[in-house]
Amino acid sequence: MYPGLPGGDSGELMATAKDFGVSHPPGYPLFTTMAAIMIHLFPIGTCAWKLNLMSSTIAGLTNMMMFINVKRFSGSDAAGVLAAGWCGFSRVFWMWSIQGEVFSLSNLFIMVIMYAAWRFANAEGRSGKFYEAKLGALICGLSLTNQHTSVLYIAPTALWVLFTLYNYDLADTYSLFQVGLRGLAGLSPYLQLPISSIFFKARVSWGDHRLFSDFKKHLLREDFGTFRLVSSSEQSTLWDNFMVYFNDSKTELTIAVWILFVVGMLIGLTLGSKKQREVMLIYMAMFGTYHLVFDSLANIKNPSGIFHGVLERFWLQPSLALCCVAGCGVGMIFQFLKEKANCPALKYLFLSLAVIAIGYQIQHNYEDCHENDNYFFWHFSRHILDQLPKRSILLTSGDFSTNTFRYHTIGEEYRTDVMVMDMQFMQAYWFYIMLMPINFPDVSFPGLYKPGKESKYPFYNLKKFLDENFDKYPIYMCVEVPKAEDSIEGYYEAWPFGMCKVFVRVSDNRDPLEHVTSMPWINLEKYPLPDLDRYEPQTWEYTMAMSMLETYSKPATWLWNRANSMTDQALKKKYYETAMNMMVENRKHVFDMVEKGLVTKNVVYYISPLEKNLGHLSLILYSVTKREDPEMAAHWTAQCKKYWTNYVEWHRDTVITKDSMWNTLNSIIKMDDFSSLQLVA
Repeated sequence: MYPGLPGGDSGELMATAKDFGVSHPPGYPLFTTMAAIMIHLFPIGTCAWKLNLMSSTIAGLTNMMMFINVKRFSGSDAAGVLAAGWCGFSRVFWMWSIQGEVFSLSNLFIMVIMYAAWRFANAEGRSGKFYEAKLGALICGLSLTNQHTSVLYIAPTALWVLFTLYNYDLADTYSLFQVGLRGLAGLSPYLQLPISSIFFKARVSWGDHRLFSDFKKHLLREDFGTFRLVSSSEQSTLWDNFMVYFNDSKTELTIAVWILFVVGMLIGLTLGSKKQREVMLIYMAMFGTYHLVFDSLANIKNPSGIFHGVLERFWLQPSLALCCVAGCGVGMIFQFLKEKANCPALKYLFLSLAVIAIGYQIQHNYEDCHENDNYFFWHFSRHILDQLPKRSILLTSGDFSTNTFRYHTIGEEYRTDVMVMDMQFMQAYWFYIMLMPINFPDVSFPGLYKPGKESKYPFYNLKKFLDENFDKYPIYMCVEVPKAEDSIEGYYEAWPFGMCKVFVRVSDNRDPLEHVTSMPWINLEKYPLPDLDRYEPQTWEYTMAMSMLETYSKPATWLWNRANSMTDQALKKKYYETAMNMMVENRKHVFDMVEKGLVTKNVVYYISPLEKNLGHLSLILYSVTKREDPEMAAHWTAQCKKYWTNYVEWHRDTVITKDSMWNTLNSIIKMDDFSSLQLVA
């Protein structure tokens, strides 16, 4: 289990729950309510630890429900244990079960809905069917207050239930009203949205839900698109998304699970009892409906990196049905063999085999999934907050940086003097009604934020915001300046400052060399980086590490880029030499960390970009000095060859894909004379 703050949405979910605010669309009111109770009533631990514990406990209940479903369907304890353990300890399930996120609760509801379907199929008489229909409607309503994708399990189940009620003469108005009333009762946690807006002054919250239009917009995720994963016009096909799922599930669960899924489906539909056939049919309808609808609408094309991670968490729900049906197939095979052999002791043999298989799954995934010492995101946000002066404004955007700061300033009440402003929120009218009076009463917001060169009332751009507040507060930004935001050109610049940027007024004529030599540095001893040999590109840990590595050498590359446009040759050379010295220090620092064991395994990830840049800067300095100082030019030639040789050799022998420059650099290091090179700075 994560001991502290995980990545992604966890920081936001924890911060909103602390103040009983509203999370990002569709709001997750049931999770928020449960999390708020856990935060304020559970006596020990930080907010993050409490919610990680809550999610882990819910994941345990999900595994228990998987066991019950398979056991009830097939009669086999061993199959139930195998299905629950194999699924629960697969990499993706394990990873999303140990952090304070909504997915554990969503998984639990899927298994409870599948169990409710089994109970409904096995209920006796009109009264039994009617009772289970009402109970199931309540469960389905509650599930929709956590994650909307559960509707893809609910829809085929609801049609089947209505058809069955009709056959039992229970489709009259009164009966359907009773069932519907339970469904509405299940949706009641959505009252949390308007209650939060009316009665609670949450420091982070999405929307003004005193208005029905805002409530509806939030509920249906209209800003992103209902069932769309990102606000993008890109579209992938149903087949593309299903093949991504199929290949992922083969990796995570093995092809054997797919084979057993087909076996379970065929046995259940052909050799099972009437009730087993009925339940198996509805399980298959759930699985098929999910893929038919979700795979058609999910709009992440050719997912890679963190976007693959976004997609794979939504494969958890169909994988529950996949493992459950496969477990039912295994259970029916076990029962058949036990009856044919007439040997009750086979039960214990099958159970032993199941435990051995689960032991293998745990051993196989433990290295990738245990996070008991993962404080990376906690360190990341603390490091940045510690560098900022008092009463600073910190502009952010996106989940990665914004949510970690939200957690610390609200969840742990740390550096509450730093005013964290989400630039996405600043483009919404409700930011100025709901959040500004609570968080930023003294900051000037001259209208509604809209990136761009023009700034006409009621809108303002970044330049106008800086004009209003620059003399009152130090202003920092923890993301790149938006591409659409060209209003500051000629008036303000964003200079590197540790992991962030600080805004500087052009007319103040500050010295860039003095700035980079006095700015704070990333302390890799106090805040170590994740091991990139362990974390895959779709994880937040990988994203954070690559961001920190890029930022680590950014002051030097920033000086380098400024030097490229200079006409004063002496000053230009000084900038290049300062940038070179900074990169050499960066390189030395990383190797020191390797010797101390703070950076382990694939060190090429950390050093390789520096080696390429050091070689390039050496070549530039060779060009600058070759006429005035041939001896120094020879030195830079040797340095260039040294760094680029390291770069070429590391790329030759590692799994890192050779970039477009590899062949070029490989040719240059074999040259005796650089004078014929046409240098591009």
